[in-house]
Amino acid sequence: MVPLVEIPRAKWPELRDLFRNGWPDGAVPFCFLDTQIAYPNLDEFCKVKVYSPDGDMTNGFVAVYNTSNTVEAYEVMIQPLQSIEKIEGALTDSKVIDWTRVLCVTSATPVVEECLRRLEKQLGIHGNTEGNKAFKHFLDANSMPFELSSNPPDTYVAELKPEHLHIIDETWTFHSDRSYKFFESLLRNHLTYVLYSTKEDHPLAWVTISWEGALTHLYCIEEHRRKGYAEYIIKCAVNDQLKKGKHVLGYTLVKNVKAQNLFDKLNFRRIGYDTWIDISKE
Repeated sequence: MVPLVEIPRAKWPELRDLFRNGWPDGAVPFCFLDTQIAYPNLDEFCKVKVYSPDGDMTNGFVAVYNTSNTVEAYEVMIQPLQSIEKIEGALTDSKVIDWTRVLCVTSATPVVEECLRRLEKQLGIHGNTEGNKAFKHFLDANSMPFELSSNPPDTYVAELKPEHLHIIDETWTFHSDRSYKFFESLLRNHLTYVLYSTKEDHPLAWVTISWEGALTHLYCIEEHRRKGYAEYIIKCAVNDQLKKGKHVLGYTLVKNVKAQNLFDKLNFRRIGYDTWIDISKE
């Protein structure tokens, strides 16, 4: 029997909906799959493949995707539905994941983190979690939209313009040699929200929806802070997502108290934390 069997894209909606049990604990895998289903062209960037132990989707899934310009680095998402046991066994036997390569396990729950610790000696790997923990913030699709009477003075809201792509990329906390392509893919799929100055036609604040389905890179230009711009643009993004019937997920790094307070103010529910685990060969 094959430990990890690929789940065809046509079955992703069925797999996604299995994570509604125990809601909102399954919000992260639900939003991840829902975003891939709604925006299939994202595959040009992340090339997602989804596998389940023995091909049984009730065991959860392991997603593998390459977000790099090279084939040497890639990312893995591990999302059990109930018990981690089946996935843990599959990870030891499957050839789907090459543990000798540079990889990152994304959005790892404490259960997944513990699973990888148990596998370290068996697989000859080491997981680094330093500085990679983030709180999860969640707003259900049935939430009331925010009341927005008018834009802040001398501003307008629009999608990111290609000529400003470099600004968004260079101000990202996780800027890298491949992050430009990441934001370019979000631009092409209409997953960017920007507050522009009407005077200079220049971005003042912005937020994006990542290919994982979470609010990403909320940012305001330093000289325009303390004007409510960041709060305004995130409200615009949330309202648009709610209008489309989408749940809204956000992450904040543990040390980013200001962002956490903003999500609390906007009535997002805290639903625990996830960790991004950098895997290296011992």
